[in-house]
Amino acid sequence: MSAREYARILDLATAALHERYPDRLWPLIAAEVPRICGGDDLFIRKSEEWSAEAGTVRLWTPGSPGAGCVDDDAGRALRHGYPWADYARSTTDRAPVTAGQAAGERTWRMSPTAAMMRTAFGTDHILGLPLPRASGPFNGYLLYRSGSAFTEAHLARARRLQPVLDSIERQHELLVQWRQATRSADAHTDPDEPADDYGLTPREISVLSLLAKSLTATAIGRRLGISPRTVHKHIENLYRKMGTTDRMATVLRAKACHLLPRSPEARP
Repeated sequence: MSAREYARILDLATAALHERYPDRLWPLIAAEVPRICGGDDLFIRKSEEWSAEAGTVRLWTPGSPGAGCVDDDAGRALRHGYPWADYARSTTDRAPVTAGQAAGERTWRMSPTAAMMRTAFGTDHILGLPLPRASGPFNGYLLYRSGSAFTEAHLARARRLQPVLDSIERQHELLVQWRQATRSADAHTDPDEPADDYGLTPREISVLSLLAKSLTATAIGRRLGISPRTVHKHIENLYRKMGTTDRMATVLRAKACHLLPRSPEARP
């Protein structure tokens, strides 16, 4: 991988992990990941099990601020001919893989899904970039390419991207949970205001929300996909920014200023 390609991955990671608003993450990823991996400007995020009749198909196209919808026929064709369903059940390998590799080149070329993609979007090839989880359905990202097939270089870049995308997914999940918990507990408050007051980064907010669950640095690291040493650095930053010296004081101060939901008995 060239220095330029590595820099693009680093820039994506930096931008995504400094984004506090979860819904802004996917347009950012949809714009950058296909470019890094040699795909066209077409991107699908798969985050749930699919069947022929059920499953959300979130599709981004050039210039779209958010995920678009596909019609029933296109969605059914995408889900029904999804080439990684049997593949994911037959192996725990979650390395990036093309549709042709997963289903067999001839089977994929002759499939209704491949025909629909050629007609609707002018694409010939799909690269599956899963989240690196050892079990469960194939969830992650689908990248599309017209003309020549994805190369080994594209697959190598996708492998480099996997831990970055996994970290972003984990961050997204925690930020969504933080917003939902804080706003449901204190509906009249905006958690972004105290976060701005203390100058907290999205990553520090995620660590803070896990501190409130009494998780150790090692457990927090596993949830976020980072090392315990990095977790300790974030905790030190939280102490410094919030003017505290230990975990308990930090969590109590965060609850008092509505950065975290207060316990029921503490509310008026």
